[in-house]
Amino acid sequence: MIKICLVSLGCVKNLVDSEAILAIFRSGDFEIVSAPKDSDVIIVNTCGFILDAKIEGIDTILEMAKYKKKLVVIGCLVERYYDELIKELPEVDLFVRFKDEYQKLPSLISDLLKLDKPLPNIDFSSRIISTDSYTAYLKISEGCDNFCSFCSIPYIRGRFKSEKMDKLVNDAKNLVKQGVKEIIVIGQDPTSYGKDLHDGSNLTKLLEELDKIEGLEFIRCLYLYPDGITDELLSLYKNSPKFPHYFDIPIQHASNKILKAMNRKHSKEDVINIYNKIKAIMPDAILRTTLIVGFPNETIDDFIELKEFISKYKFNHLGVFTYSREEGTVAYKMKNQIKKDIKEKRKEEIMSLQADISYQLNKELIGKKYRGLIIGKDKNEYLVRTSFNSPDDIDGNIYLKTDKKYEVGDIVNIEITHAFVYDLFAKDID
Repeated sequence: MIKICLVSLGCVKNLVDSEAILAIFRSGDFEIVSAPKDSDVIIVNTCGFILDAKIEGIDTILEMAKYKKKLVVIGCLVERYYDELIKELPEVDLFVRFKDEYQKLPSLISDLLKLDKPLPNIDFSSRIISTDSYTAYLKISEGCDNFCSFCSIPYIRGRFKSEKMDKLVNDAKNLVKQGVKEIIVIGQDPTSYGKDLHDGSNLTKLLEELDKIEGLEFIRCLYLYPDGITDELLSLYKNSPKFPHYFDIPIQHASNKILKAMNRKHSKEDVINIYNKIKAIMPDAILRTTLIVGFPNETIDDFIELKEFISKYKFNHLGVFTYSREEGTVAYKMKNQIKKDIKEKRKEEIMSLQADISYQLNKELIGKKYRGLIIGKDKNEYLVRTSFNSPDDIDGNIYLKTDKKYEVGDIVNIEITHAFVYDLFAKDID
């Protein structure tokens, strides 16, 4: 029995790829193990999006090499730096490029181990869910056609490509059969879903089909582009109880000058219009965004404009990144690159501002009642995720203390009792 250990790095889109790869090794003469020391082969699925991810990838590869097992490296880092990695990392036994080669992994690993027996029958159609049993990600597309000037994804992952709707719906049904109660729809640009299929498919139609699946309690959609949020999509969110009124809309900046330089399709005015429309239709809507500070040519005035925008529109949740200069992108060659210390200072200012906003908005939640999902427990204290919390702990925690007994994955009714900067406390109610 060949023991396989897979280490997955980077974003949740990478995680979905890793789950599909694990399924390849689920049968035959392969066994999946969690500890590298117990394996015969270690597979590292890397990220290569920004500098920090690249550093993490290299560090993880070198750490895995210490186990003296056969070492296979895949993922974005390999796609982006294939030739360089072969030269610089002799510790790696095999580099494998993207998805068209992933299904060859059993054969490649058998060759690597110099096995002379025939390969088992491999099932390429499923995934092994590595998240908690109640939730799973559904990746609906690959690649991106937006070509934002700071982003390397189109050069790594290729042009935008939608998955067929019937396959996605079947995948979702299979996930629910495995006990999944919450599906999180992801893609580099989910709002563009279907544009390349030329069969009438779009994001709203896909979500409508997911909405029909019995046993599916919650459907979330992350990384919505402002220009792709339609009236039909908002109507679905308003009228179906399965869709939390949670809108993750990365805008990156609020200065039109910087947005244009980033090659974003929207303006500040477009963002304001879509936010106002969302709030008019769903006053309880939760707004989350992500920003980039320190983009080339970002002046003090641009930064002040961004802070004023944040102060005025008061996002429930906000993340901010310092600009990462990535070779191969348009922004890499731009003049007036911002110094690292200035970028970090601007990030700190944004997060300090957001902390005050978050605390004020959290206090307004006291006394409100929500339907939530138990995502963790410790004796008589539980972690709960509600409509205003995204997965992966990026939006703070809700703590529930009770004498009642719940299991992870249970659905509960709660009332918010106390508020802090990011975290909340609650009690359960009938």
